This record gives sequence, structure tokens and C-alpha cells, in this order.
Amino acid sequence: MKQDEFRKITKKSRHKGYRMLFDEYCNYVYAIVFNRLRSCASREDIDECVGDVFSDVYRYFDSDGSFEGDMSGFIGTVARRKSSYYYNRLTSGSDSISLDDDEVQSVLSGDDVENEVSQNEFQRLLIEKISELGEPDYTIIIQKYYYNRTSSEIARIVSMTPEAVRMRCGRALKKLKTILENSGMTL
Repeated sequence: MKQDEFRKITKKSRHKGYRMLFDEYCNYVYAIVFNRLRSCASREDIDECVGDVFSDVYRYFDSDGSFEGDMSGFIGTVARRKSSYYYNRLTSGSDSISLDDDEVQSVLSGDDVENEVSQNEFQRLLIEKISELGEPDYTIIIQKYYYNRTSSEIARIVSMTPEAVRMRCGRALKKLKTILENSGMTL
């Protein structure tokens, strides 16, 4: 969701705009907060932190913040900062476990949940933009770059010649680049 889309929706209905923002970014924010607080916080603390992240985001946009473009980076930054604040608050002055301890390192997952969620979000948006190309460009791009098929194999799927597939693919990539630039995304 982009800033201008959010503003249009909230002008009509503030509740609906906030709900759409929450629905779109809830899993993203939860992954960031959970990844940071899983070693020291209860589920209630994590849920409270997620709520505070959205509260801060809503407050920022209510004060007519001058942010333009895709909001995921901004929301991710707010989530990281708020979860760091919670982490420091929860671990200060108590017998806490340091993430540097050998015992904790053996328990920690090697997964970078935050990065995976960001990557999944980017993949979802990219597929959405590719689908805007329409057929047969969508099929050609997906078959070539997601399934690593040759032009001959794709030609059989879309009933075209391999030369036509290569030509369509080049044109589709140029259109996709324009679509991505217009939406503020880069590869």
C-alpha cells in the first residue's frame, strides 16, 4: 500500500483505512517484533508491542507525515525500533539471558524471519505486477524466470514460435520495468 492510497481511503473512512493498513502489514510487523522479542517476552508483550507499532504508525500519518511511496520500509523501521525499546525495557535490571550466551545460541533458530517475510512480500508484489502485463506476457515471464524454461518450451505452451517468444519476452521486460518504476519498486 502506498501513502497516497492510504490517504484516499482514510479521507473517506479513517477506520477503514486503518483496518486495511493493519490487515496488509500485520504479519510483517509481527514477524519483526517476534524475531526481536522471542527470547525475553511473553506472547502478551509481543502483541502489545505490535499494537504500539500500529499506534505509532497511525499517529504519524494522522499528523500529516510527509512520507511518500511504499509504506513497508517505514513500518518496518517503526517495528524494529519499538521492539528494541521493548527488548531493552524487558531485559533491563533483571536476570536476563544474553543472546551471546553459548546455551542460547544452541537454541536460537538460524532462520532470519524478518528477512524471509520481507522477501515473501517482495515476491508477492512482483507477481502482482507481472500479472498486470496480461497474457501471454505473464505466462512467458513466469515460465522463463520462475520455471527456467527455454524459448522453445515456452513456445509450445503459448502456441508461438521461439523467436516470437523471445521478442515478447524482451518487450514484456521493458513494460515490467516501467510498471515497477511507476510503483516505486526496483529489482
